[in-house]
Amino acid sequence: MSEPPFEVLLAALRAELAALDGDNADTIEAATTAKLAALGGLREAPTRAQVETAQALNALAAARVRTKAAGIERRLAALATAAGRGPALCYGRDGRTSL
Repeated sequence: MSEPPFEVLLAALRAELAALDGDNADTIEAATTAKLAALGGLREAPTRAQVETAQALNALAAARVRTKAAGIERRLAALATAAGRGPALCYGRDGRTSL
């Protein structure tokens, strides 16, 4: 018998977290695609505990994505500085410019 659809989703979320721990973009993309497919396969309402588990896993994934993005931004800024370009001028939420 096949695994329940929500358990497939939880496994896909865990696989996505494992992929985010690595640096292989293809693995991350495949894990995200599998997660989206598992979401599409849900037909019955999950239990509250299942939803809470999925929310916690998804929050961990979001935090790891933000951490990866911040690291990439730091590396890009270091490369720009090494190339002789200053940091990019950005507008903040208050409309003021910042570096």
